Amino acid sequence: MKKILFVSPNLGNGGGGAERQIVTVACLLKNSGYEVEFLCYCDGDFYYYILEQQHIPVYWKISSSYWKRMISVRKFIRRGKYDVVISFLDTPNFLNNFAALGGKRWKVITGERSAKEEHFLSRRGKVFAWFQRFADGVVCNSENARNMWRKYYPNYTDKLFVIYNSVNLPPVTSTYYPKREGKLHILIAASYQYLKNPINLIKAISMMSEEDKKRLVVDWYGRAEITKGDTQCYDEVVQFVQENKLQEVVHLNFSTDHIQNKINEADVVALFSWLEGLPNVICEGMTIGKPIVMTRVSDYDVLIDETNGFLCDWNDVESIKRVLIKVIHLDRDELLSMGNCSRQKAIELFSRERVINSWINLIEDIL
Repeated sequence: MKKILFVSPNLGNGGGGAERQIVTVACLLKNSGYEVEFLCYCDGDFYYYILEQQHIPVYWKISSSYWKRMISVRKFIRRGKYDVVISFLDTPNFLNNFAALGGKRWKVITGERSAKEEHFLSRRGKVFAWFQRFADGVVCNSENARNMWRKYYPNYTDKLFVIYNSVNLPPVTSTYYPKREGKLHILIAASYQYLKNPINLIKAISMMSEEDKKRLVVDWYGRAEITKGDTQCYDEVVQFVQENKLQEVVHLNFSTDHIQNKINEADVVALFSWLEGLPNVICEGMTIGKPIVMTRVSDYDVLIDETNGFLCDWNDVESIKRVLIKVIHLDRDELLSMGNCSRQKAIELFSRERVINSWINLIEDIL
């Protein structure tokens, strides 16, 4: 039985996309016959109960000293007699690669989640990327991210792979009624940041005819960045909605723990960002079976075509307006048909079977 170690900062503090994904992959590999263990070096046990249910051991090497952490993680990996060590995110990837410095008997797989240009240009990013020479496989969660790695580090091309995230949602308990009260309901789940482009969306809505506005409801769910003390974007959005008298059209909500039910109740799931990795809400919307509206970010050309959604340009208010008008005029049958196409795409791209088969194939190939 092949022995695999997963390295993660922690198991989530109230959630976390990367932590959720790495726990999911670990459980899928355990259920596929691999011996799986976890190593964490910071506090945070939100997803620990899932590993406990799967009888996956978790070891903790917690230290406030970065140097002590580097040494303790390195010693643990080198003494563990693992066949493969897998990590996600910059710092765990660095620690994973650092443990391989000086030679190794095991294989190293790192998971890259970033698709931001500045990541590759920063000093920190360059140092971490240099250490990727010790990795046997670098897994990106989008083609867009892999292409960016190819651009900046073409010598890594042969070790770059794409495995999409598995979409794991709690059971949907709400009921969907197409075009409730004769209005099209659009859901957006994103924090209130300029990056997510709420201002241009609201500008586009403000330019629509009064008749079209009455046929539209937009529900935005997201953090206002209150914990960081920066609510500038949220405050500006609130002011813009009020100045344009759009309170009946645009509803600014805070995050919800039941986003799967809110997605199910909506007619369309949308995202208007100017930059994204692999957007979770789009993947979740497709999985639940919703038509999609999104800007040309990430793997838009894989996720969306004319059968299941519409594309627009984040920096072109007219483009956003035209797309909104198109979806407003979709009838119920068209909404259901496009949603079904989204669901079929999601099965092909994000199903657990596809994800675990991709991971198993990668592991077996590099071994």
